[in-house]
Amino acid sequence: MDPLLAAALAALDVTDEPHPLTTHHTDAWRAGRWKIKTTTEPAAAALLLHEAEAVRLLHARGLHPADGRHGRVGDGVWTAVEFLPGVDLWRWCALGRVPDPPPDFAPRLTTIAHRAFAGLDDLHAAGWRHGDLQPWNILIDPGDQPVFVDHEYTHHQGLLPPAGPYRGGMDHATTPGVARQLLHTPPEVHIRLTPADERHALAAALRWAWTGTTPATTRDVGPGVTLDDLLEDIATGRHHVPLADARPWPAPELEALIAHATT
Repeated sequence: MDPLLAAALAALDVTDEPHPLTTHHTDAWRAGRWKIKTTTEPAAAALLLHEAEAVRLLHARGLHPADGRHGRVGDGVWTAVEFLPGVDLWRWCALGRVPDPPPDFAPRLTTIAHRAFAGLDDLHAAGWRHGDLQPWNILIDPGDQPVFVDHEYTHHQGLLPPAGPYRGGMDHATTPGVARQLLHTPPEVHIRLTPADERHALAAALRWAWTGTTPATTRDVGPGVTLDDLLEDIATGRHHVPLADARPWPAPELEALIAHATT
């Protein structure tokens, strides 16, 4: 057994057999109630430790339902985060990306949106920034409670500074203001997120998951489109599709929430 994995199991007092998280994972496992990751690569270790400590602190302060742990063996690092039941927002919204969704879908999604904004406000009031809000980093639990997960880019004064400057999360959830900063500052400059930036990113994630289309531009990085092109699209709105043209069906309350956070 990987000595880092063995050390994690011993520290966590887990006797269950560990299993890879997916068939593609060679350094991430599910064991008991924990998701365990290991690495001996310094850059990866810095991100894993940052996330595990962020989760531990959030849990200790009543802001996250899962706990986090971490440890070292020589030059290697293991981290563990408690497993949470549910599906990510993208998969949860799959039934709603059709013209005629289940009757309860719209009110449930609207409730989730209200809860997500309230949860984000609680994080901000306690001095936290998530740093990477996107449809795949919002878990919807069996009671329709949204939980923000994947805290590699989370900011808080109680955390050690990140290994490198913060330069945004997933490209398509980037806000126009952050896009402008990324375009006009060198790579070593740390981007400072405001609560308004994160509310915008959350609204973009909700729109993205509901409509199935990217929220700020129709283009993706690829042949003929650079990352700077994409950021310029976001900063200027030159390829933005109005929500009324992208939505699968009208939802006035949800649309108002999204509009309020993105304008």
